[in-house]
Amino acid sequence: MLVVKNKNSQKPLTLSIIIPVYNEENYLSACLDSIAAQSVKPLEVIVVDNNSTDSSMRIAKRYPFVKILHESRQHQAFAQYKGFKAAKGDIIGRIDADTILPKNWCENLLSAFLSSPDILAVTGSGKPYDFTLKKTGKFILNKYYIIAYHLAGHTMMWGSNCAFRKQAWRKIKNDLVPSSDVWEDYDLAFCIGKYGKISLRNDIEVRTSFRAVHKPVWFQIKYQFRAVKTFRRHRSLPRTVLFAVVWSSLTILIPFVMIDKQIQGALNKRQKIYAR
Repeated sequence: MLVVKNKNSQKPLTLSIIIPVYNEENYLSACLDSIAAQSVKPLEVIVVDNNSTDSSMRIAKRYPFVKILHESRQHQAFAQYKGFKAAKGDIIGRIDADTILPKNWCENLLSAFLSSPDILAVTGSGKPYDFTLKKTGKFILNKYYIIAYHLAGHTMMWGSNCAFRKQAWRKIKNDLVPSSDVWEDYDLAFCIGKYGKISLRNDIEVRTSFRAVHKPVWFQIKYQFRAVKTFRRHRSLPRTVLFAVVWSSLTILIPFVMIDKQIQGALNKRQKIYAR
């Protein structure tokens, strides 16, 4: 097994991966398989069960390297917080249950922290595996994160693909207030951004599900408004208003999402017919 060492000592730099899980039986196996295949193994993988009622935990128990914790407060903000508190690694990684990591994700992640001691956190992009217009989806994701970066004053973090130093967690653990009413990854980024640099990396891109975009329009509006609330928690009212105006342009994507939903539905129907 390849080991990434700290340049300032002989002690290897270790990584804890935190995965909040709520009813993810259709995605969790692929996520954990991708972790098992890493060129550099993490110190630990913590799956935080957030009241799952399906077979998610039975799936998690199949993997010897997985440690399962339970969080009764419903929302991934609470689940990730419990995982962060329990993490033992020098670096705390955060992904979603539908994230599929490339084989060198852990290796590149740890190398990023080794090569840049001034970096407190890193984040990367994602490529959708269940969205017909894959390049368009990736382009949109990247563009809106760049917009958020300019309005926030520092790089934002994406919960499906990010990591930060344990020392950063020690600084922010009392500032970070878990809530179901905000974007927990943006909230995390705002707290870390007060103390140091967050780096956007191109070498840790993951594959991920875009299933959320196929949910009803009312859900999308409510979900996006949480981003505005998160911004207001940390930035001035004028800057928040500007963020809200820019973010509202996401509504122009609704027709594309509806078209993609129809295409995905037809593809799924065809696969079921062939599977008979």
